[in-house]
Amino acid sequence: MDLRRLHQTLQQPPSTLGVVPELGGLRPRFQVQWVEETGSTNQNLMTQMVAGAAAGTVLIAATQRAGRGQWGRQWQSPSGGLYLSLGLRPEMTVQRSLCLTLASAWGLATSLENLGIPAQVKWPNDLVVNGRKLGGILVETRVQGDQVLAATVGLGLNYTNPIPPTGISLGQLLNFPDQSTHPLNSLEGVAAVALYGLMQGYHVWQSQGDQAFLALYQQRMTHLGQSVVVHHQTGTVVGLASSGNLSVRIASDGTGAPLEVEVLPGDVSLGYNA
Repeated sequence: MDLRRLHQTLQQPPSTLGVVPELGGLRPRFQVQWVEETGSTNQNLMTQMVAGAAAGTVLIAATQRAGRGQWGRQWQSPSGGLYLSLGLRPEMTVQRSLCLTLASAWGLATSLENLGIPAQVKWPNDLVVNGRKLGGILVETRVQGDQVLAATVGLGLNYTNPIPPTGISLGQLLNFPDQSTHPLNSLEGVAAVALYGLMQGYHVWQSQGDQAFLALYQQRMTHLGQSVVVHHQTGTVVGLASSGNLSVRIASDGTGAPLEVEVLPGDVSLGYNA
C-alpha cells in the first residue's frame, strides 16, 4: 500500500470514487495508518478510539492474523485483499447500531454499482455480486449506558487474494489494462472507494433517517422473494422491518392469514451461490 498514492486518490472528486451526485461535496477527513500485519484491524483501532483517536481514523493491514466476521467467525485475510477499519463517533443509541452496519454495506455497494460493479447487499452485512460474496462488514461499538461512544467499521473486500468457491473478487470482475485510470485498478484506489463508500452510507443514513434509509437499503437487497427456513418453518423474505431486522412471511398461524415475523441477524442463513 502506497499511502502517498492513497492520499492523492482521496483528493479526487467524490463522483470518480462512486459517490452519488447529491453528495458531491462530501469531503471526509481521514487519518490513515498502514501496517503489513496485525491481529485485527477492528480490535486495534478500537483501542485507539478508546484512547481518544478522532473520527475518521483508519487502519489498513496487508494481512490479519485474527480477522473476525459476524458471530465471532474467523475472517480469512490472505495477502491481496483489502482489510481496513474506519473509526467513527456516531451520535446514536445502541438500539440503532444495526443501521450503521446496513448503512456501511449499502454505501459501499452503491459506490461499486456506480463504478460498474453490480453489487448488492446480503442482509445484514455482506456485499455480493452474482450471488457470491465479495466482502463483508463488521461493526463493533464501545458503549456507555445506551449511548454509543465509538464505533469501528471493519471491512474485508476481495481484490486479488485467493477466495473460496462461494466468493468472488474485484480481480475477477475487472480487466486490468496497464494504463487504466479506473479507481479500482489498484489497491489504493479500492481503499479510497471503500472509505468514501462507507462514509456515503453513513451520511445518507444520518441525513434521511432510519425509515427512509431502510427503504433505500431494501432496493439493493439480494434474496428478496426467496424462500428461507426460520425456526423450522419455511417463509419468504419480503424486506426489512422498521427495526432493520429481516421481515419474513411465513405460513398461517391457524387464522388463515400469512404472518410476517422479524428475524434477527444470525437466526437465518441466506447462503451464497457456489
